[in-house]
Amino acid sequence: MSVLKGCRVLDLGIITAGAATSAILADLGAEVIKIESPTYRDPFRLWPSGEGKADDDMPPLFRATNRNKLAISIDLKQEAGREVMLRLVACSDVVVENFRRGVLPKLGLSFEALRAVNERIILASVSSQGETGPDASHVSYGSTLEAVAGFAWGTGYQDDAPVISGRDVNYPDQVAAIFAASMITTALRSVHTGGPAVHLDLSQRDLTSFLIGETFVAASMGEEIGRNGNAQAPFLLQDCFKAADDIWVAISVRDADLGALSTLLGRNIGQDDAALRSALAAHIATQDSDPAAHTLQQIGLAAAPVQDGAGMLKLADESWAHAIQCFDGKRVKGFPFQIDEQPLSIDRPAPRIGADTAAILSAIAGYSADEIGALAKAGVIELGSA
Repeated sequence: MSVLKGCRVLDLGIITAGAATSAILADLGAEVIKIESPTYRDPFRLWPSGEGKADDDMPPLFRATNRNKLAISIDLKQEAGREVMLRLVACSDVVVENFRRGVLPKLGLSFEALRAVNERIILASVSSQGETGPDASHVSYGSTLEAVAGFAWGTGYQDDAPVISGRDVNYPDQVAAIFAASMITTALRSVHTGGPAVHLDLSQRDLTSFLIGETFVAASMGEEIGRNGNAQAPFLLQDCFKAADDIWVAISVRDADLGALSTLLGRNIGQDDAALRSALAAHIATQDSDPAAHTLQQIGLAAAPVQDGAGMLKLADESWAHAIQCFDGKRVKGFPFQIDEQPLSIDRPAPRIGADTAAILSAIAGYSADEIGALAKAGVIELGSA
């Protein structure tokens, strides 16, 4: 039995922060219903990976954040669509959303409206900058969030510009999804033991700042904090050097490593950064990355090849076990954790638009076939193909 079996989640989430939150809940066994609109799709349906164009509405980014879900299409801007949504809320446990602040109340779907039809509902609002405050209504992306949260302040090289993680990493969204899923499961425990409805205010900005909070504390106490690239105290040297096979090797050198390193290199290596850097660069450039890293590991240094995608796949079941999975004959993004007694699994691919609309309205919301047909004819719902 899956951990969240019996839990129903209405997923209004889009892109990463919202959709990936509910994807984790789906992986844990919850019944997750992805809700899109006939007039508005999850933008990830149109986002290609890399530089190519998406050839359909199921590119890799969308597949990764929407597997294990059912799909329904409802026009929430119509009064009848709002009524359909509230009928589903009445028999669900969780609603996940990451719209711009104010959108849900404008649709007549505020927390108060949801609670009025379900006194045990959990609304998880994953937002850029929280429910309140002067920036709450601002449009944000991973890049701007990393800026306002202070994250970009500490990334990059000395005397150079800040560096953002970029769309394919999108650090604030990725970590927010994991924390949000955790908070939702905690809220479920509270509600299932008799607690009231819960509105979770999950701010990506707050979370990103929290995760590097020690840096802000140090700066407030007068400690000079700057961008140092890969360098980091207390290491004498920490950086990446290119090996003969054009793969980079990451190395961290402590003061205690100098003796063994001098023996390996056949020369006396002191604490001078430039000399140490030059000697290591020359040594690694003569070898392929794996033997170069292995030799350094053998003398006690922290060293490892910088793996690309192909390199990571070769290390399956050696360096990682759950991060990538095989499903439907393809490798797909896996799980951030695993439960040995109740393993997470991918049981169904990401759904097509409105693929389960009729089945959901019939089996869960109690609509008749004639009512479903009338809603579809009026454009309130969209009947997709499974």
